[in-house]
Amino acid sequence: MSSKKDLRRKRREQEQEQKQARRKLNPALLFILGITLTLCLVVGAYLSFAERGGSGDPPWPGAVWSSAHGHWH
Repeated sequence: MSSKKDLRRKRREQEQEQKQARRKLNPALLFILGITLTLCLVVGAYLSFAERGGSGDPPWPGAVWSSAHGHWH
C-alpha cells in the first residue's frame, strides 16, 4: 500500500509529464506552418524577380503593346 506522500509525488510527476507533452507542437500545425512559409517564399521570390511594368516579348508576330490598356493588341 502506498503512502500519501508517494501518491502525491506520483500525481505531481504525472502533471509535469502532461505539461511537457502539451509544450510540444502538433505535427499537423508544423505541417501547415511549413506549407505557409513555403508559399510565402515562393510569392516573395516571384515578386522580387518578376519584371515590373514591362511588356516583355510580343506573344505573337505583329502584336502591339498598348500602354493605355496594359496588354498586347
